[in-house]
Amino acid sequence: MSKLSLQVGAKDFDIKLDSGFYDFFMHDFSKVFKDKKSIEIKELLEAYVQKSYDNYQDSLKIEQLMKKLG
Repeated sequence: MSKLSLQVGAKDFDIKLDSGFYDFFMHDFSKVFKDKKSIEIKELLEAYVQKSYDNYQDSLKIEQLMKKLG
């Protein structure tokens, strides 16, 4: 397990992540938040909405591929 410590709003959080996922997460987190350790709630919400949209786009692409293969 690896630990990520950050501040969201005015509150501190420690998040434990599986070692393999930690590396992936930190790479992605760094792209989104530019290695910040203090994040505003609005920034976190915007990042969540963007990730949800990316996930939605990926789902549409997978659905299209499945139709082509099926």
